[in-house]
Amino acid sequence: MIQELFSWLDAQRITYIPVDTEVVDIPGFGRLFTADLSGVESIFRGDGDKLVFNLMESPDVLMEEGIFHVAFPFGRNWYYYDLREEFRFNLLKYIGRPKPPVHDVPFVNLGIHTSYELLNACCSPEDLCRKAKWLGHTAVGICDRNTMAATLNLQKECANTGLKHIFGYSLTMMHEEERVGLKIYALDNEGLHNLLRIQRAVMVDSEDNTLRYEQLLMYAAGCVVVFAIRSVYWMAGHPKQVKRIRKGAEAVYYQVDANEYKADRIDREQLEALKYYFGNCYDADTDSFTVEPVLIPDCYYMDKDDAGYRIVVNKIATGAAHEQSDDQYFKTADELYDTLRPLFSGQWDFDSLFRRMCRPTVEIAGRADASFETGRMFMPEYRMRPEERERYGDRRTMFLRLLDDGLDRKVPEPERERYRERLDEEVYIIESTDNVDYFLVQWDMVREAHRRGIATGIGRGSAGGSLVSYLLGITSIDPLKYDLIFSRFLVPERCGLSWKDELTVLAPDITLGKGERYVEMESEGKTYRLCTDARMRVIRNGEERTIYADELMCGDEILFDRRDCLWNLKELETHESDLRTPPSL
Repeated sequence: MIQELFSWLDAQRITYIPVDTEVVDIPGFGRLFTADLSGVESIFRGDGDKLVFNLMESPDVLMEEGIFHVAFPFGRNWYYYDLREEFRFNLLKYIGRPKPPVHDVPFVNLGIHTSYELLNACCSPEDLCRKAKWLGHTAVGICDRNTMAATLNLQKECANTGLKHIFGYSLTMMHEEERVGLKIYALDNEGLHNLLRIQRAVMVDSEDNTLRYEQLLMYAAGCVVVFAIRSVYWMAGHPKQVKRIRKGAEAVYYQVDANEYKADRIDREQLEALKYYFGNCYDADTDSFTVEPVLIPDCYYMDKDDAGYRIVVNKIATGAAHEQSDDQYFKTADELYDTLRPLFSGQWDFDSLFRRMCRPTVEIAGRADASFETGRMFMPEYRMRPEERERYGDRRTMFLRLLDDGLDRKVPEPERERYRERLDEEVYIIESTDNVDYFLVQWDMVREAHRRGIATGIGRGSAGGSLVSYLLGITSIDPLKYDLIFSRFLVPERCGLSWKDELTVLAPDITLGKGERYVEMESEGKTYRLCTDARMRVIRNGEERTIYADELMCGDEILFDRRDCLWNLKELETHESDLRTPPSL
């Protein structure tokens, strides 16, 4: 049994020291006891009214000897559990220390395809980061095909594990009638925005999910472009087009990947493309390539023994499994070296070439700082139609007018005061949490569905507690009739709205009369005019106090109501050309 464990640890490249016929020591993790289950029918046995692991040794005796983990085989894998905790299956991978590398070459894996590339890849961001961290990597990059769904979760998981993330994207570019495989990596936020535009162009605007060459030129800024292996013929045959891409992008590379495929035809195509590149795109006299190589191995599963998972998901997707390989896993630099070395003859200084191909991965990772801003809400903005803008002027006015229309249409006159009170409460929270556009978008979707004769539901879940939704026609449930509460639908605190006893609240419906004196206030480069009698809640010299607007002093911190910050201050904003006499106080 212990020999089987040794074979497993060797396959996982885990450093270990044999102690005896039942125990191994894993540096950085601890001693591991091997449970021999060969003579039992089940890994569990009954212990009173509960099931426990079928361990023949006493856990207390093992822990007295400083052994806190038990390893055992189950199915085709090895697992372990901690004697100090409740039993659970822990896959015996990525523990302790990996075996020291033979070729200590800095390298960042930029070729990971995650499980968000549905039914084609099996790498979760959690496992990806765990293995990368265990191998001693400082960064990791993904390149899912035709999707960016994994990017935010990758960013969060990398932040949790202390790794740097790199956002990449695999796609097919169309130039005239030729299909060209590419990978694109965002280096900065301009590149990230362009990557999002590319995603839209591929998955929304294109009928065949491809990107046109002209679109690539438009969206190359802030990005690194990498030609896929079999795209070498287009790359070599279109130097002018490559030059234009190079001019717009931050850098251009050619992908090198020597994974072996099960199908001989695909394997030959890959190897012939690599042979063509190194034979025709390299100038030995100047030691230069027309397009520099970068080592990016496409990885669709975490470890070699996970290869079968991709076959399963491919067959679920299409009923067949094409372009399969047992080598498309997250490899170490040593494994990549061993895969590539046999392909090069003695005329190449392979060690130097290998370092040269790894170097761009580190450079790309070093320059990549594209990230999503987190910590605040981002909501869609409703785009007003020309006739709506002419009728209402702005989105907020449109929202309030639609609610007034709904109140007049759906609520009897004697009940309107009670409904108005509830409506004002909901509108205040909706405006203060910046959700006006959200409701307008929902209103527009339901209205369009009705226009097309598409049935809509009466309301789902806690949305039935919203009077705003009812008056806009989004739902058909009157929440006051059934005593439903709005806070079940929209919790202010979850949307960043904090409550204070006293705040400055501006009344948006009070305007300055002609010739009336006013207070002119500047904040964040914008000018506002306020009525002199406006009551302001401020912090002055570290103390909160309430004053009138004409008592404001430089340095006062005004405690504005959040709705004012989002809406009313915009309406009060004044440009220099709009200022009129009389002069401000």
